[in-house]
Amino acid sequence: MAASKSLLDSLKKPEPTNFRMTDFRRELHLRHKREEHAKKEKLRALQESKYVSRYAITIDTSRARSNCDVLRMSIKELGFKEYPFGRKDNCCDVHWHACHFEENPEVFGGKVNKFPGMSEICSKMTLFRCLDIMRDLFPTDYDFYPRTWYLPAQFHEFSCEIRKMHERRVKPKPTFIIKPDTGAQGDGIYLLREPNEYSSLSGKCHVAQEYMSNVYLIDKFKFDFRIYVLLKSLEPLEFYICQEGLARFSTLPYENPTNKNIHESFMHLTNYSLNKRSSTFNRSDRDDEGSKRTLTSVLRRIAMNGHDSNKVWKSIERIVCKTIVAIVPEMKVEYQAAIPPGKTGPSCFQVLGFDILLLQNLKPILLEINASPSLSLDSEQEVSPGVFEYVLSPKDEEVKYPLIRDTLLHVVPIDKLKYFRKKKKQRLLKKLKASTSQKGKRPDPPVKQRTSIVIIKADESDEEKREVNVTQQMSEMHMDVDSHGDGTARDVNSDDERESNIKSDTELDEEVDNYFETKLRESCLKQLYPAIYDEECERYRILERVAGLFIFFLGIRGSLRIGPTGFRTFARKCRLNRKGMTNASVDIMYIDLQRRWDHMNPERTSGSGIKSIGLCYQGFLDACIEIARRKFYAPTKIEMLENLVDHCELNLNLRDNDLANNLPRLHFRRLGLQYRQGSMYAMPRRVIDQMTEETTIEDLLKAHEKKLRQPSREDIEAFLRKSRRMIYQPSSGSRVISVTKSPDSE
Repeated sequence: MAASKSLLDSLKKPEPTNFRMTDFRRELHLRHKREEHAKKEKLRALQESKYVSRYAITIDTSRARSNCDVLRMSIKELGFKEYPFGRKDNCCDVHWHACHFEENPEVFGGKVNKFPGMSEICSKMTLFRCLDIMRDLFPTDYDFYPRTWYLPAQFHEFSCEIRKMHERRVKPKPTFIIKPDTGAQGDGIYLLREPNEYSSLSGKCHVAQEYMSNVYLIDKFKFDFRIYVLLKSLEPLEFYICQEGLARFSTLPYENPTNKNIHESFMHLTNYSLNKRSSTFNRSDRDDEGSKRTLTSVLRRIAMNGHDSNKVWKSIERIVCKTIVAIVPEMKVEYQAAIPPGKTGPSCFQVLGFDILLLQNLKPILLEINASPSLSLDSEQEVSPGVFEYVLSPKDEEVKYPLIRDTLLHVVPIDKLKYFRKKKKQRLLKKLKASTSQKGKRPDPPVKQRTSIVIIKADESDEEKREVNVTQQMSEMHMDVDSHGDGTARDVNSDDERESNIKSDTELDEEVDNYFETKLRESCLKQLYPAIYDEECERYRILERVAGLFIFFLGIRGSLRIGPTGFRTFARKCRLNRKGMTNASVDIMYIDLQRRWDHMNPERTSGSGIKSIGLCYQGFLDACIEIARRKFYAPTKIEMLENLVDHCELNLNLRDNDLANNLPRLHFRRLGLQYRQGSMYAMPRRVIDQMTEETTIEDLLKAHEKKLRQPSREDIEAFLRKSRRMIYQPSSGSRVISVTKSPDSE
């Protein structure tokens, strides 16, 4: 008992003070060493930066975080200059940051790999609202994403839809997936079948989507594609698609959702960050195996199963184009708020990640857009229970390394890239010339060899063999002795053959050009817009003109919302009062829409700043659609909206087409005709763009005889006789129409 008691007392005693002090001093010493090392590295980087050429292409990687590995590999291959601690004396050509655009206030030039407000635009609520608006205008073209409800604002509509589907006894039983508005990596996603299973106690906004159960399977597993897209610029719009991507597989064999398996996340969700923690996650390095595969390997598998993989890829390209066109208006509003016109600031580009699911009939379905897709090259591997280590993933390197390398080649300054290629070409040319000239040189004269050999402790047979070998070597050497008697050995090739081996300068130039053709010009990025889908997507860009009107009437510089004064100014400047819109009706419409959108976006209207007060862009778009429905009636919604936008742009004299601005314009007031719907001048913009100076009144009357109510021919000709000067040249920013006399009328 006494021994056990003494043992317990010894265990309860505190540790010696000197032992604790030793650990503390060791920690301080290690921390001091780390700080000293960081200072030395920073000083070394600053010293190197002083001798950087003004033509060097510089990349700031101080905030790249997990993107550093693939970024540094690309910078090293391309020969660019990296600034791992930033650059204080000057602005780098490219700033690669893993954070949001708003977290980089000190960047004042160059290019940044983030667009302002992109994280909010790619959130699920904003993204699918933009797509819902486009589906309302183009019902047959925007059918590539599931039906969506926004909770809790549309919980009543969501519950009614579930009840209707139960009454119709739809089979299989409908299932819905709930996603947090700003969630990532599969966090907070779950499936439900009854509306009472939805929990709104967290206070967060969610989207509810129809769960796609009839999916295409490979090896009985569900999968989706991660497609990488480079959005190079907004004005002009230009974006590329990476021709290689990733396919992410679930880790449990797929079954249609039932009450028993509805909670199996490893079966119904394909997020890599979620499935990598599954015990059945397959880390195979083969292309056609594993829980993560390359896009091309899966497309080959689809082709082997007898399907048209090229058609699938073309459908994915169209989905990317239509989706980006749908979110560009929101991006322009956010961009002008962060970098208003006239303010110095960086230009932007961004790599986006599109998640695409294939249905059983191989129709692609858009699931979401990731504004900051993972670009890390390593993956977690559990070496022991609860202990993970990071290992290099060959499939990630195969996809992400060419993506970042070619992205840098597309966004760096063109003048510096030309100079860089010129210098690299000179160095490579010099190296090739040195190597070819070395081949053509005569070898150095051989060293004088001994004619006698001393053999120690050898029998007779060995001595005879060695004498034979020596005589053979001597005879071969003497056969190549020069005839001039200089004692040097001849080259194996003759002089003519040696001269033919030396390449000419033109051949070396061609070889260098071929090198750059393969190394720098061949890209994994394929330009979709404007190279391929320019004409096809032009009709979808009507909402960008609405965004232009919204930006035009923003009262406060850098604001994201239009106030009541700005909305009233919009109605007055666009002369909507001539369409019967009174000031009272305009104010009532504004108040109703503001209340509605504040209820729809509670998270974004709870702030006290200027950006959270007023009507957002989507609310302004709703107002334009409602005004077009009331006052500019047409058979389709898109025609009504086009008529309204044409009316507003004509009254504001907005410059948006060079052809129309170079034409003279006929003054409406001087004609004395009332500008109303149905007049010959209320015509779509595409008709005005096709006009030339030879356009006559007869052509206008014939072109719009069926669609528009025209003034009488006698009234126009009478006014032409009275007026001496009908046509005038307006300011450079005006929209114009040319009206000249017809030769037949004379």
